[in-house]
Amino acid sequence: MRFPVVVLCVLSLAACKRERPSGQDQGEPAPSASVISLGIEVGTCPDVAACEKECNAGSADRCRRLAMTYSFGTGVDKDEAKASALLEKACQMMDPSSCVFAGQMYEFEHGVPKDDAKAAGYYERACDMKWPPGCYNLAIMYERGTGVPVDRSKAGDLYRMACTAGAKQACAKADEMHAPQKPPFLDGGLPF
Repeated sequence: MRFPVVVLCVLSLAACKRERPSGQDQGEPAPSASVISLGIEVGTCPDVAACEKECNAGSADRCRRLAMTYSFGTGVDKDEAKASALLEKACQMMDPSSCVFAGQMYEFEHGVPKDDAKAAGYYERACDMKWPPGCYNLAIMYERGTGVPVDRSKAGDLYRMACTAGAKQACAKADEMHAPQKPPFLDGGLPF
């Protein structure tokens, strides 16, 4: 059976919706706001009952597809809370893309309350499974101190992992995070 396929750019889904930190100059692009071409294909379930049965039997792929079916409302009523629970279940089954999607559900309040720390935890789980979008999203969290403490060095290391996996825009972010920061007075301000 062939499933309909929806293409999602995991990194762009998260990075495009991130807002600028307060006080950031509007003339500068938001950190990591550019999309990266790493993406995955995520299908939906044309036979929801069959997917549900396979998900309950332990198929992470079917849990993820079922989650996307509910998230997009493809042939079913849209239910982001149910989608989030299914993504968490698939993540527990060691499906890294589901971990990233679960993190995004918490970061952007899709069916669950906003919880940046929980989002960072899901991104970290995906990164631990060597899934570059998880590392990239976690890097953004560390860069901004969203759900985790600000840590430019850790953000740089995580961007470097995504870069090594082929995400070229992550390479520039890695270099930026590891570059020494100039004291504010070198930018024209006075030190007092």
